Amino acid sequence: MRTFKTGNTVKDLVFSIAGEENHDLIAIAFGWKKIVGNLLAERASIVKLEKGVLFIAVSNNVWMQELVLRRSQLISDINKILHVKLSNMVFFLRQEQNRKYR
Repeated sequence: MRTFKTGNTVKDLVFSIAGEENHDLIAIAFGWKKIVGNLLAERASIVKLEKGVLFIAVSNNVWMQELVLRRSQLISDINKILHVKLSNMVFFLRQEQNRKYR
């Protein structure tokens, strides 16, 4: 079992509850702002991690294009900084829940 000591009781608790199978997803979730920055973190959210592919929901096309252009660097940063092996990232537009149809 991999241990991850953060010095933060809440983070340690989340890692222990999530289990080994979700360790990489939790590590990315905790480090997301550090990797992409505050502005982009507010507009792009992690949905799931499956077989080394990270799925990201994005608020609009402009921010999706920004992420697509930065994909290689983001994967590299996640691999180096968070020690999570990613092979790819998939971006898609987030569905708006408050959209009114006529």
